[in-house]
Amino acid sequence: MKKIYLMLLGFLPLVTIAQKADEVKVKISGFVSAESILDSRKSVNTREGDVILYPAAKSFDANGADLNDRSELFMTTIHSRLSFGVTGFEAFGAKGSATIQGDFVGTSNDKIGLFRLRHAFVKLDWGKDELLVGKTWHPMFVTSSYPDVLHWGGGLPFNVLGRAPQFRYTRKLGDKGYAFIAALSEMDFKSNGPDGADVKYVQQASIPEFSAQVKYDFAKGFTLGATAGYKFLKPMVVNSAGLKTDEMLSSYQMNAWMTVKTDKLVWNLQTIYGQNMYNFVMIGGYGVKAVKANGDYEYTNVKTSSIWSDLHTRTGNVRYGLFAGYTKNLGADDNLAMNGSSFVGLYSRGSNIDYIYQFGPRVEFHSGSFMIGTQALYTAAAYGTTQINGKVADSKEVGSTRLSVHFKYSF
Repeated sequence: MKKIYLMLLGFLPLVTIAQKADEVKVKISGFVSAESILDSRKSVNTREGDVILYPAAKSFDANGADLNDRSELFMTTIHSRLSFGVTGFEAFGAKGSATIQGDFVGTSNDKIGLFRLRHAFVKLDWGKDELLVGKTWHPMFVTSSYPDVLHWGGGLPFNVLGRAPQFRYTRKLGDKGYAFIAALSEMDFKSNGPDGADVKYVQQASIPEFSAQVKYDFAKGFTLGATAGYKFLKPMVVNSAGLKTDEMLSSYQMNAWMTVKTDKLVWNLQTIYGQNMYNFVMIGGYGVKAVKANGDYEYTNVKTSSIWSDLHTRTGNVRYGLFAGYTKNLGADDNLAMNGSSFVGLYSRGSNIDYIYQFGPRVEFHSGSFMIGTQALYTAAAYGTTQINGKVADSKEVGSTRLSVHFKYSF
């Protein structure tokens, strides 16, 4: 009898472990997506044309014909997604959860079709306080207020798009909202520089990006929020004279948003202002403002502003939406350095664009977990001549219309 008792005592820890393991739940979710897109004009785009930024500038052949005045057709399934969510475990007195999510967009155009890590993070929730560690949405992308458009650009280049590895601490403000602070780096959404888009400019700076956000529900269905952040880059470690350099660039970004939600409608309105917004896939960046006697470059930011609105219905088998956005190149903080008729270094997206605007309606047809949607977008970009102050003069609009059909089954 004693032996049996001892054997049971030895088996109890295994039983306890098994019970705790049984509490952990793994949920698999995602969707299969397919879409067809027709552009009336060649556009500046990425990922098999799926993510549109703006129509391409006019480019003339020897006979004066615009080479970019031509239609393009795209068909793709690369946004199909798979997620693994883990819940039911505890750590350090907190309820834990973890998420791993990916799709087939790739981290660059030459890697399209390869599995891409979108999210990989762990959260510990103590009730009022929460800690998130890993890769997820950049704080400037507000998950409760973003354009609910059908195209996968998420409202680019009027809204930011980006995910980043980070440490994020959140304090909940009762049941009304939250405030958080975060320290971040970069991964697949990279800053630009002398060697093209690369994470090394952030890594060389050796200082994380810092961000803070607050969101508060002032009344039922009425929410206001704001985000502010500050980042650092070291674009070069060896200067133009072949000597070690420690020149840095710092820049800030911020947004403010409003959400109005009723039983049938959702209206999101957001405005964004910032320096060096290249890594958010918006227009803007930075450039060289001076070359020192020792060969060091001094840098200056190119500023960008935007505003967008998205209104959509949220009930019924047939749902409607309307998106509109506007973004503006506000120029550089200081005059850009010139070498004859060219800039010494200008690492900016759309540096010859004065402004861009876009608007378009969409319709979704829902049947259970299956959705068929169609969307029309008109986008215009005003191209001109980049000035020494980073602004654009003598701009003229170029427009394009995009028609698309989307199919998505969620599971």
